[in-house]
Amino acid sequence: MAHIVLVALAGLTYLLVLGPIVIVLITAFSPTDFFVFPPPGLSLRWFAAFFNTDSLRDAFLRSIQIALTSALLATLLGSMAALFVARRKGFLASLLQTLFLAPLIFPAIVLGLALLLFFKLIGGMPEFIGLVLAHSILGMPFVIRAVSASLLAVDPVLEEASQSLRAGPLRTFGLITLPLIWPGILSGAMFAFILSFGELNTALFLTGPGVTTLPIEIFSYLQFQGGQLVIAAASAVQVGMIAVMVVILERLVGLSRVVRSN
Repeated sequence: MAHIVLVALAGLTYLLVLGPIVIVLITAFSPTDFFVFPPPGLSLRWFAAFFNTDSLRDAFLRSIQIALTSALLATLLGSMAALFVARRKGFLASLLQTLFLAPLIFPAIVLGLALLLFFKLIGGMPEFIGLVLAHSILGMPFVIRAVSASLLAVDPVLEEASQSLRAGPLRTFGLITLPLIWPGILSGAMFAFILSFGELNTALFLTGPGVTTLPIEIFSYLQFQGGQLVIAAASAVQVGMIAVMVVILERLVGLSRVVRSN
């Protein structure tokens, strides 16, 4: 009886999580002018409309640029932070870990408002750079957690053996540590990219005229212009990109290793 209840709860969870996504994906291929589910047929008209709409297409490309840049920055800074604090103990290490993981605790909308006020205080900040910095801050905790987990799984004896053979710290890191922790680095980078690509709250405060991300454009499109089926196509493109990333990651390191590293 307990097994049946657990299976039912698991099925309900999958239904609640995946059901809306499946509905959006199916609706994106609808040939009708209005929302009908299930659609009477299949068509790519709304995907064509999405890529032919300048504001949506430009926001999509800009979101990719911001996500790639912020994921790269978050991965670089987060990996360095993880290397510094992962194996250290004491008050300073605990304090730094708390500060590094603080973006997971505070709402993103609070961070967006705080950065807006800070940028105004220092005389302004270009929208693109401001969004990259904000998304990097949000993505760093995921990188730190993933890389720290991978570092803790590495036996320090291997690094000590490398150094005993007169390999310097950089060479030891490149030959011993990096090959062992790179699934964690890739995992953190993937999560940082996905978070940046779909981030709305901070972008609400940091975008300006002519510099909008796809989530902002979708939000304003639904609020003021309608066009749910075009937005369904945009959402399907986002889901497709994430699925491609997961497949590539599986080919590179194996998804099971990434999950374990995180």
